[in-house]
Amino acid sequence: MTPRVLSPELLGLSSRLRLASRRRVEGRFAGAHASRRYGSSLDFADYREYVVGDDPRWVDPNAYARLGRLLVRLFEAEDEAALRLVLDCSASMGFGGKLDRGRQAAAALAAIAAAGGDRVRVLLAGPTCDAGPWFRGAAALPQVEGRLLAAQPSGVGDLYAAVGRAYGEGPRGPVVLLSDLLVETWADTLRALAAGGGDRVLVHMLGRADLEPELDGDVRLADSETGAEVEVGLADEVLEAYRATAARWLDDVARECGRRGIAYARLIDDEPVDHLLAVTLTGLGVLA
Repeated sequence: MTPRVLSPELLGLSSRLRLASRRRVEGRFAGAHASRRYGSSLDFADYREYVVGDDPRWVDPNAYARLGRLLVRLFEAEDEAALRLVLDCSASMGFGGKLDRGRQAAAALAAIAAAGGDRVRVLLAGPTCDAGPWFRGAAALPQVEGRLLAAQPSGVGDLYAAVGRAYGEGPRGPVVLLSDLLVETWADTLRALAAGGGDRVLVHMLGRADLEPELDGDVRLADSETGAEVEVGLADEVLEAYRATAARWLDDVARECGRRGIAYARLIDDEPVDHLLAVTLTGLGVLA
């Protein structure tokens, strides 16, 4: 039997949710989201001056009677939302259950996109960026899950380049970064994420052991990505200082996201993904 990332319960929840674009999209196919283009829906958008060749059916006679000008009515268009999911596959994501939770969250968001008729692309951000193909429809979900299951943590993830790649290819649409942001250039990564024109979301993947390390005494710690080692004595006051530093960093990340218009959500590796979807991202207006 092919391994699955999504449980039946999580798949059922995903089928009831939809992407709720907070910014206009620019898809290549018709969909359910407000487009940057004008189209032929029933929702009035604006007027423009009549030019030769325009369909006379869209000339507004009331505007002509009031203003003596030929104005053409414009209507909203609705496009798909081309969703990009950037999953951090650096070595630090391999600690605890961060990568597993990241796979689940990415697969659930892909299922939500499929249920709403939206395309999705899963970019794997390791030392290099594996952009992968576009997927569309529920029939493609097993391929999405297979791609996520094949992702393994290694090296230092180039998140900045991966986010730039996400924006650089395909039509305008939302980008979701799923990462622990344990890189010195995390602020640059958020600046790159904010530079795109569509919705931007950070799902901050955190390990319970990252927040509340269960260590004691004299230990040697090794950086999983660079191999650098340091010897520390973990007395109570050292652990307390670590927790305070971690809390300040989390506040800094959340504040930077708020300043740059990035929807910010946290997912700890011992928390269920369904709460992220049904409560956190719904409350942020990312899902509906």
